[in-house]
Amino acid sequence: MSAEKLFVEPGARLNARAWTKGLAPSRRLALVSEAGAWRRFGPGVEKALMRAGFRVHRHLLPSGEAAKTWDSVSDLLATMLSAGLGRDSALVALGGGAVTDAAGFAAAIFQRGIPWVSVPTTLLGQLDSGLGGKTGINLAGGKNLAGCFHRPRAVVCDPEVLASLPPRERISGFGEALKYGLVFEPAIWASITGNWDALMAGDPVLTGKVVERCAAWKRRVVDSDERETKGPRELLNFGHTLGHALESAAGLGVLRHGEAVIWGMRAALRLSHRCSGLKASFAAEADRFLATLPVPLPRRIEPRRLLELARRDKKARGGRARFVLLRAPGRPVTAFVSDREILRAVREIL
Repeated sequence: MSAEKLFVEPGARLNARAWTKGLAPSRRLALVSEAGAWRRFGPGVEKALMRAGFRVHRHLLPSGEAAKTWDSVSDLLATMLSAGLGRDSALVALGGGAVTDAAGFAAAIFQRGIPWVSVPTTLLGQLDSGLGGKTGINLAGGKNLAGCFHRPRAVVCDPEVLASLPPRERISGFGEALKYGLVFEPAIWASITGNWDALMAGDPVLTGKVVERCAAWKRRVVDSDERETKGPRELLNFGHTLGHALESAAGLGVLRHGEAVIWGMRAALRLSHRCSGLKASFAAEADRFLATLPVPLPRRIEPRRLLELARRDKKARGGRARFVLLRAPGRPVTAFVSDREILRAVREIL
């Protein structure tokens, strides 16, 4: 599938005629959201879709990670069936990463796949999770263990919806953005760390630039390795092996995704120095910045529990944990890491 069209501009969410062009021959679609996102943005998007000539069937998922369950997706599919939607219909997902993950998964499996559009309302969704077509739900064994690759036709990144984001959501989003700076483009890291206060205050111009740069990298990487079989797409998982483990061990919803990734990157920087040759000076400098971020850390998490979860990560092979590490800023590599080194890194950050 070709790259999704990207719409990044103020008010983009309300210009539905642009991002729904050719979307659904039946002119019928499901508009999927959750209570918080719907309250702030849903009525406006619904009216925009109706003005564009669509018959809209609304469905609200549970908030947060509770959206990403078999039961929630089953309820959504039932709504779509009862509304008479078919293969000539479409789906629009309006919300954060949990909504786009679950709704995109529903679009992937409904009638063996219908087109969809992602309208992310969080910073994390606009610069990362709302793009690329990784859709899915959580299982008892961990995050995102069931899903499909199903890229949206369009991703609508409207800076206006970010104006009211609370600090934790901003930190979560920029945590993911920092990953792009470490793995692909050091200038992104420098821009974020050098303008941190302005970004946290919601500067729309600076935020828009970060979103555009990260989204461009995400599309470029996904275009080269859409189903994560050739290698490049794995590189997007820097900080995620232990980040996902920490999210699962803490309990779904306790940590924001980007917060967990920040902890995971702190561990990955240590492993990069000891296992792939990253200079100690850079690893320490980057870790000092990450350590200043006010990210909560759940207590009483057993390091061996995180090791066990890391072994189940999708990058693992034969029960051996495999990490994305850095040789240098902008020079990533994948490597197997011993249990001993993983436990050492975990104990250093907990």
